[in-house]
Formats: sequence, structure tokens, C-alpha cells
Amino acid sequence: MDAKNLVRIVWATRVVPVEGMNRRARRKEETLRRIEEAGWRLFTSRGYDATSTREIAEAADIAAGTLFNYFCEKRGLLIHLMQMKIDSALDEAFASLPASTLEEELTHVFTALTDCYARERRLSRVFIKELLFTDGQRRAESAAWTFNLVRRVADLVTKAQQRGELDPSIRPMEAAQQVFSTHYFGLVTWLGGTIPSRAAQQRQFTDSLRLLLRGLRRSAA
Repeated sequence: MDAKNLVRIVWATRVVPVEGMNRRARRKEETLRRIEEAGWRLFTSRGYDATSTREIAEAADIAAGTLFNYFCEKRGLLIHLMQMKIDSALDEAFASLPASTLEEELTHVFTALTDCYARERRLSRVFIKELLFTDGQRRAESAAWTFNLVRRVADLVTKAQQRGELDPSIRPMEAAQQVFSTHYFGLVTWLGGTIPSRAAQQRQFTDSLRLLLRGLRRSAA
């Protein structure tokens, strides 16, 4: 028997204990949770710039090299944490949509989203900046994350078309992108200080959304 066939037999008969795999998976999950908890605690209490990866590793009770295996840079951890918070807020918002018009549905969703940013405004500013200028795999992941939100908004647009609220010829994804852009412009200008208050930002979003929806309704039959 040659060496190649022997290797095939060894791999074919190799048994990996399921319990062992589960333990490894649990350890990885537990380590990730410790990193998330330590990172969020330090970012919110000390600030993003004042927190080092070494301090995060120490707070999570892991080696610096272990942290690197999960997040190779500090901004990757911040993006991950903020996206977790935002996803949770969005899931809750979509699960509690009012049985009403598209305008009220979108106001409900994007108010919840902006409130999530508002709870940690300093971190949100860093998050938006890092999200805009990230690269490589993180850029692709962030693009997919944003696309998922736009897709969920497009689903609301489709349902509004079915109810006769909007022009049926409008492409839902294109309309959803416009809605997201309206939200994003107001969010960035508020986080950057151009809009003086959260209340003013909300008024601007409401006015801009109504103007946009007026155009989308224009040809509705």
C-alpha cells in the first residue's frame, strides 16, 4: 500500500468527537462574549481613543494574541459592537411596526435606529467614520450589513405598493435607497454638529421623508 492510499484510509477512519467540537465552539463563543463585554465597557466608560487593545485583552482575561484572532484591529471590534446594538434595535423596531401608513412605519424604524445612535453619540461618531473608511473584508461585510437594512425597507415599500399607497412602477430597492440616504444625511449632519439637536434632526427627517414620499405617490393609481 502506498503512502497516498494510507493517508486516505487514516482520514476516512478518523473520528472527531462531537462533544469535543462542541466544547471548542462553546469556548470560542465564551471568549467572544468576554471580548464584547470588555470592549463595550471600556469604550463607553473611557472612550474609543483612550482604550487600547491591550486593555481590552486584559479586561477580557485573554492574551493579546487571542484578541487578535477575533479582531485584528480596534476599529473592527467597535464596528462589530455597534452593529450588534443597531441590529437589536432594528429587529425590535421591525417586530413592533404600527399597522399604519408607510410614512409611519418608516418613521418608527428610523426613529428607533437614530435613538440607538443617540444613546452613545461619541461612539456613534467614531463608528460612522470608521465604517465609511474601512477596507478589505470589513468593507464588504459593512456593505452587506447596510444592504440588509435597505432590503428590509424595500420590503415595506413593496407592501405599501400592494396597499395602493405608492406608484406600482417604482422599484422598491431604489426607493429604499432614497429613504436610507435621507436618514443617513440627517444622521451624519446631526452627529457632526451641523444640526443642533436630536429633536431638530427628527424634524428634518420627517420633512424630508414626507417630501420623498410625495414624489413616490405622485403617479399612484
